Amino acid sequence: MKAFSAIVLQTIRSAIRAKVFHVLFALIILAVFLLPVTVSGDGTAKGLVQISITYSLGVVVALISTTTLWLSCSQLSREIETYNIHLVVAKPCPKWKLWLGKWFGIFIMHTLILLVSATLIFALIQYRVYRDTAKGRFSKQEIEQLNKETRVGRRSFRPDPTKFDEAVEREYARKKAEGTLTGNEESDKAEIRRQLVAKEGEVAPGTAKTWVFKGVTGKGELYLRYRIYSGSTSAMDQKTMPGLWGVRAPDAPPTVADPFVYMLTSSMGGTFQEVRINNEAIDKVNGNTVSIRYVNPPKEAEEWQGVEGASAMFQLKDGPILMVAVSSFLENYCRAMLLAIFQIAFLAALGCAVSAAFSTPVAAFVAVTYLLIGLAVRPAIDAPLQNDDGSYRYKGFHDKAAHYLAIGVGQIVVSVDDLDATSALANGRLVENSRLLYSFFTLLLLRTGLISAVGLWIIYKRELGAVIRR
Repeated sequence: MKAFSAIVLQTIRSAIRAKVFHVLFALIILAVFLLPVTVSGDGTAKGLVQISITYSLGVVVALISTTTLWLSCSQLSREIETYNIHLVVAKPCPKWKLWLGKWFGIFIMHTLILLVSATLIFALIQYRVYRDTAKGRFSKQEIEQLNKETRVGRRSFRPDPTKFDEAVEREYARKKAEGTLTGNEESDKAEIRRQLVAKEGEVAPGTAKTWVFKGVTGKGELYLRYRIYSGSTSAMDQKTMPGLWGVRAPDAPPTVADPFVYMLTSSMGGTFQEVRINNEAIDKVNGNTVSIRYVNPPKEAEEWQGVEGASAMFQLKDGPILMVAVSSFLENYCRAMLLAIFQIAFLAALGCAVSAAFSTPVAAFVAVTYLLIGLAVRPAIDAPLQNDDGSYRYKGFHDKAAHYLAIGVGQIVVSVDDLDATSALANGRLVENSRLLYSFFTLLLLRTGLISAVGLWIIYKRELGAVIRR
C-alpha cells in the first residue's frame, strides 16, 4: 500500500501542475458559480431549475470529463517518454500497481472536484429559487408545480402491451379462410400487423379506448403524460383535440354502468401533455392497477364547437404513461452524480489504457475515436425506420446488416450517453436502480474492466527500455 499511495499522490501532484488542468479548472469554477445565478430560462420556476441543471451541471460534468481524459492520456505516456517511469519499475513495484495507481489518482481527484462542484450547483439552484420566490417572482402555484414535476424523482409506468402476435395469427387465419391473401405469408402477416397497430392507436370520433396499468406504486400524485395526433401522426396541420380522460374509481360498485370519472381536456395535436390524477385511482385490491380511458367526442358534440371532428391517434412509444413520485429531488440528484462518477472511472481507465501504448497525442486521438464510435452507435441502432409497434423496417440486406453491426458494436463499447442522467434529472424522471446496477456491472465492471485489463496487459508487455525520446 505504501508504493500504491506514493504513486497516487505523485499522480495528483503531476496533474495539478499541468497547464491544461489549470485552464479547465478555471472554466469549471466559472461554470459552478456563474451559470446557476445568471441563466433565467423562460421566466418560470420550472424553467429556471431545468435550464440551470442542463447548462450548469452539464457543462461542469463535460469539463471534468475532458480533464479526466486528457490527464489520463498523458500521465503514463509522458513518464515513459521522459524515462521517469524507469525509476519506479526498477524498484520492487509491479507494473500493474503502477497502472492502477495512475488510474486511481486521476479518478479520486476528479471525483472530489465533481462532488464539490455538484454540491455548490445544487445549493445555488435552491438558493436562487428561494430568493426569487421571496421577491415575488414565482407564485405558490409555480413552486408547487416545480416540486411535483421537476424537483422530484418520478417513475414511469406503461400500460399492458397489446399481444399483436396472437391477433395477427387470428386475423391471418380468418383472411386465409376467406381467400383474400396474396399467398406470401411473411408479407401478408406484416401488412396485417401494420393495420392492427394503426387501428390500435386510433380513437375515432364517438369512440373510446381504455388502458390498464399494473403495479403502480409511489408516494406522490399521479400524472398522466400523453401525446395525441389529430387525424394522422404524419399530418403537419395538427389541430387542438378536445377529449375526455376518465379514471376508473376502484370503489365503484359492479352495478354502475360507467365506473369512470371524467375530466375535459383540450390538447394541441403533436405535443406532450400532462394531467394530474388522484392517487385514490390506484386499485390496491387488484394488484395496484389503474384504468385510464380516453373518449373522443362525436363530431356533433359541443366540445368540437363547429370544428370538423378528427380521429385521435396515439403512438405506442408516446404513451399514455403514468408518472408518480418515488424519491426526493436530492436523492435523484445523488443518483445522477453516481452515474457521473462511473463516467469519470470509465474515462480514466480508457485514457490510462491507451496512454500505456502510445504517445500523448496518439493516445488522445485513439481515446476520442473510441468515444465518437460510442456516441455514433445509438443513432446507428435507431436509424432504420420503425413501425408503430417498435419493429424495424429494413430497406434491404445492407440496411439490415449495418443495423446488426451497430447493435453488436453497442454491446462492446461504452458510450458516455449511457452514463449521462442530466436530461432525466432536469425533467424529474427517476434515475432507476436498474439503470445504476446495469451501469455498474455491465458498463463499469465488465466493459470498462475489459479496457483496464487491456491497459494492464500493455504496460506489462511493453519493453520500456526500447522507448527512444526524439
